[in-house]
Amino acid sequence: MTDKELRRLSRRELLEMLIAQTEKNEKLKAQLEQYENQLQDRKIAIDQAGSLAEASLKLNGIFEAAEQAAQQYLENIQCLSARQETICSDIQAKAEQKANEIIQEAYEYSQRAHTEADAYWKKVKAQAIALLKDQDALRELVGSAGKDEQA
Repeated sequence: MTDKELRRLSRRELLEMLIAQTEKNEKLKAQLEQYENQLQDRKIAIDQAGSLAEASLKLNGIFEAAEQAAQQYLENIQCLSARQETICSDIQAKAEQKANEIIQEAYEYSQRAHTEADAYWKKVKAQAIALLKDQDALRELVGSAGKDEQA
């Protein structure tokens, strides 16, 4: 797991990972202690066996068990890493979807605002034109009334 992916994890996820690793570490320590006890027993057995060939055959079991434990540990780490990558990609997909929804909502809001502004502008323009026509008609009326009084 990369540093970038680790930074994206929440504290809870990090703590869960830490707890899992601590538990595995404790299990491995217990196994190590067991294997050390077995090794001590094997040393006694080697001393009693009398032959180097017999002792090496008995020790092979310890090495095989240690190798199996190490392999299991690596498999667990790979599984955990794959699970975390899946979680991260899911979170990223959800974030991208939410961002797209927000962008779409903003676009729709912008379109409504433009439509409303255009309608309002047309209404104001029509009122202004009507006022100008009324003003022109009033001028003509005042002008013709002034001519009638002079005549």
